[in-house]
Amino acid sequence: MDRLTGKKAVVVGGSGGIGASVSRMLLQEGANVVVHGGHSLEKLHQLECREDWSGQITSVLQEITVENFSRLPETALFKEIRHCSVLCIFFGPFMQVSLEEMTVTDWMAQSLLNYALPGVCISAALPYMRQQHWGRIILAGGTRTHQINGFFTNAAYAGAKTGTSSLVKSVAAAYGTGGITCNGICPGFTDTEYQSAETKRSLAHKMPSGTLIRPETIADAVRMLLLSPDFNGVLLNVDGGWQP
Repeated sequence: MDRLTGKKAVVVGGSGGIGASVSRMLLQEGANVVVHGGHSLEKLHQLECREDWSGQITSVLQEITVENFSRLPETALFKEIRHCSVLCIFFGPFMQVSLEEMTVTDWMAQSLLNYALPGVCISAALPYMRQQHWGRIILAGGTRTHQINGFFTNAAYAGAKTGTSSLVKSVAAAYGTGGITCNGICPGFTDTEYQSAETKRSLAHKMPSGTLIRPETIADAVRMLLLSPDFNGVLLNVDGGWQP
């Protein structure tokens, strides 16, 4: 089992929701974590104020939008990504509308932020990982996006996330011989601060267990995928067995 102590990790979308749980897990494992947040300084400060982490924490506040996408390589965030050993991407806007309601802007946002962004981040991180002969990459998919499926109201989002599943397999196949692994997590309905109480109740009723997935459960799954070199190209569903 590989240890994460002293490894530099970047968590894109790491200040809230599932990403925050992954950031906390990495800090507990002794990694030096660069936590990216897009909007909230408060959430970043909440992570920074803890004094019992085994690893060190650095925060980067950087909004990622369609408008500034082409300038991302010039940002402080990408400077950190270019020198990291662990890259976790838990950023990506969810959109639930029918295909006939999608605008050009909507398509661009889903394609760039849910598919191209992970790809650009990986392209930036790989040279350093190859130089070190060691690297770990985790991408977040969506529910049931580990394979091609049809979706009634979130086809654009799911299509982009399904694309990230192909990206996981591609990185694993191309770079596994260099000590680099790439795996994906496809969460089910998860209990985060981004949903209203009413939405949480509705989603919980759809789950076989009657409860939502805990973010800490997903972070534990990420830990497992990071610590063992035997996991490579894995698309892990953490969805409580939910079926549509």
